Amino acid sequence: MTEVQGGLHGPEMRRAITAAAIGNFITWFDFAAYGFLAVLLGRIFFPSENPATSLLATFAAFGVAFLMNPIGGFVFGRLGDKVGRKKILATVIILMSLSTFAVGLLPGYATIGIAAPALLVTLRIIQGFAAGGEPGGAATFLVESAKRGRRARTVSFWHCSSYLANAAASVLILGLNAALSEAAMFEWGWRIPFLIAGPLGLVGLYIRLKLSDTAEFERLQASGEVSESPVKDALATSRRQILQVVGCIALQAAAFYFIFVYMETYLQSEVGFSFGLASASTVTCLCSAAVAIFVFARFSDRYGRKPVIILGAVSSTLIVYPAFMVFATGNVPAIVVAHAAMGICLAMFMSASGAAMVEIFPSRVRYAGFSIGFNISVAVFGGTAPYVATYLIATTGSPLSPSVILIVTGVMAIVAAATLHETAGRKVDARVAAEPLRRDPITVGE
Repeated sequence: MTEVQGGLHGPEMRRAITAAAIGNFITWFDFAAYGFLAVLLGRIFFPSENPATSLLATFAAFGVAFLMNPIGGFVFGRLGDKVGRKKILATVIILMSLSTFAVGLLPGYATIGIAAPALLVTLRIIQGFAAGGEPGGAATFLVESAKRGRRARTVSFWHCSSYLANAAASVLILGLNAALSEAAMFEWGWRIPFLIAGPLGLVGLYIRLKLSDTAEFERLQASGEVSESPVKDALATSRRQILQVVGCIALQAAAFYFIFVYMETYLQSEVGFSFGLASASTVTCLCSAAVAIFVFARFSDRYGRKPVIILGAVSSTLIVYPAFMVFATGNVPAIVVAHAAMGICLAMFMSASGAAMVEIFPSRVRYAGFSIGFNISVAVFGGTAPYVATYLIATTGSPLSPSVILIVTGVMAIVAAATLHETAGRKVDARVAAEPLRRDPITVGE
């Protein structure tokens, strides 16, 4: 592995970014497709005379995958710090792509009865288990591979792949709805987004197997510093950092699923948008976020993680209720702008959080520590967001009620971010979290 000025250089860096991004793309493409097809999947797997009941069951199956995230995070986080980042990244992409591909082969309730939703939930559990190992591995690999003054920008490619995956899923499903009849979509068209995961997974596996492990992990191996019990060591030495990740990622998890996945359903069911218009708003929001994240990442690399994270958390929290008031007006241009503004505020937060949440851990427990905190937060606040939002609307009768989810998690993120120490200019090594934390000068590049 060639290192130049503290990180990979040229083609090697591009391969590392591609390898990290493609697994993330598959993960979010699947989750987005499931969310965008929620109404149709409810009719296929959870038929009910009450559409709200059917939709709730569909989102419950969506959420069950996230309950497996922490288990996957514990298992793969431990292995990632013991045997290396590369091997585990290759393993999780196989599990994720195969289980997603299998969803596209499932018969519906009308064909095999209760076995259909049972099989869907089983595959969602496998997806959630695999997805628990993806973020920690990909983010750790990129942070350890990037130049010190470009870590936020490098990790932003990983985040951006999730935006592009959501946009691609939305555009594909919009195209399928336009090209196919309702009967054809119900019969077989819905399968296409899930079947795509098969060939994508093979490409991703090939790319990941071609990589070398990070120089930092190889240094740990050479010096005999590899942890024998990464999860135990992370819980013993990095509890503060794990709690910081849980608090910060609460907003990121809830807002991501709400703004980029659930909002498409919300705009149709509560605002009265057509499927095409709701998809167009979602794609506009995602493209705006994809551009904005790199702008804010440059600020994070130059001026530090903490100010960008706090500003992103505050703006994401403050914009929620006004945005929902705009949604209630029914004014299409205003709603699209408000939706995009929410995405941009979240992109500001994510532009710094991706690097910061990895940098705060020592390398010998980095994969495990980040995975534990990240996946606990995603399980509690992310996967449940669509279900809770649907439940709140059904219970209160108010289309404004889901805003509470983002406001509460926003406050949590602000509090957690306020406790962070600056890591933008620090060397990423085994001692970063073990030494007394102090405000180091931030370096721009090396």
